[in-house]
Amino acid sequence: MHNYFFLGGVVLLLSTSAAVATASASVAKNGSDAQDDDVLITTMVDWLKSNGAYINDKLQVRRVNPDDPSSPRGLFALESLDAGEIICNIPWDLMITPIESNSAEDASKRLDCGTIKAVIEELGKNESDMTPYAKYLQAQPHQYTLPFWSDEGQSLFWEMTNDERLPPIWIEDIIEDWENECDGDKTNEDHLFAVMLVKTRADYQYLVPFYDMMNHNNGRVNVEHKYNPYEGDPIDETGYEIITSKAISAGEEVFNSYNQCKGVCKHYHDWFGTPEMFLHYGFVEGYPQRWLFDFARVKFDLDWKNGDEETGEVVVNFLVPPSKTGMDLLRKEIVRLEKFGKELKESSSVSVKVYNPREVNLKDVKQNELKSLREYYDALHDAIQYALDSNVTLVDEVWSMDEQWWVVGKLAEEIDDHCVRPSNTRGLVEEGSPSEDEDNDEL
Repeated sequence: MHNYFFLGGVVLLLSTSAAVATASASVAKNGSDAQDDDVLITTMVDWLKSNGAYINDKLQVRRVNPDDPSSPRGLFALESLDAGEIICNIPWDLMITPIESNSAEDASKRLDCGTIKAVIEELGKNESDMTPYAKYLQAQPHQYTLPFWSDEGQSLFWEMTNDERLPPIWIEDIIEDWENECDGDKTNEDHLFAVMLVKTRADYQYLVPFYDMMNHNNGRVNVEHKYNPYEGDPIDETGYEIITSKAISAGEEVFNSYNQCKGVCKHYHDWFGTPEMFLHYGFVEGYPQRWLFDFARVKFDLDWKNGDEETGEVVVNFLVPPSKTGMDLLRKEIVRLEKFGKELKESSSVSVKVYNPREVNLKDVKQNELKSLREYYDALHDAIQYALDSNVTLVDEVWSMDEQWWVVGKLAEEIDDHCVRPSNTRGLVEEGSPSEDEDNDEL
């Protein structure tokens, strides 16, 4: 799932502790809330089918772990599916599309301001007038992604990442850009909830029922878009259609990719990695992972050896040859990061030096935020450590490249601006690597 958003005037597309469970499109709930969601999903699927949507009868929405009623839901095959089979086709009028747009061509000009307004309008209706999809959305958890955390939770996160020296960055921009570009009101909790729903569930500028229930796993993707809104396909006529990209066995989960999907996600490939997944969707993805540390000009993928978790061995694939300077910068950061981690684990409060300096009592931090922060800490720490432990040859070529050093292949010609925070090249020495004294000043 992905969507356009405004950012600084530029339109962007939107055995290890890091071996996190499959990333879920839904947030697990307990007890009666979970049972209520089951009813909402069943009602929504029945509504879709009775109003012209096609949903393959070989599919089932169920718990990822059937024996654990608190586990997240996923989409599973009841019978084997051939490559190219239709997963679902959702008609235009059953989707939530940008307000005042009557076609896909019109919607493409409105970005997600209109989509957010449409969600606000849908969720503001009387219950009797709401669609089953709107009721399902209304029942989703609030404030579970980083831009919508409490002040205490965000303060801890900024401290952990050294005021966004470590990714993800642009944490505040999601809400600020909505305020500035969409005339949003961040004091209205219902409107903030609508923003979060769009940022976490929208595909392009559309909220697509049923489609948004597929979980993310870049190592096991088995579906793709039949039609591509990015290329101008008229989905208002064709419907939003997802097909299998390979054969799927009975009992197998159906997986999408939120950032590496074929065709539709092409503008995400080079810069939208594990930190950005956490920022926008609220979870730490399992392997494979992509990490881009722009301040150090280090970019790499992590995956199980041969793509097989059973090996228990994680391998590092550097996408740009790393430099000694870059690795030294990461080494300094992991020392600082481990001090933060020790305080987080052993103390009842954490001293915050950036973003409103003070002592943050951990009891004042929401438990879901603290849990997510610790999961991200583990993944971030492991990623840096794997990079530092690798046996890679270091060269300084990356520091002679321009600000798009991180872009690979033909996409370099399609990028109009820097999609990540520009590298700090202040204090470059003649040899092409940053001065150690300059870098020490900034740590």
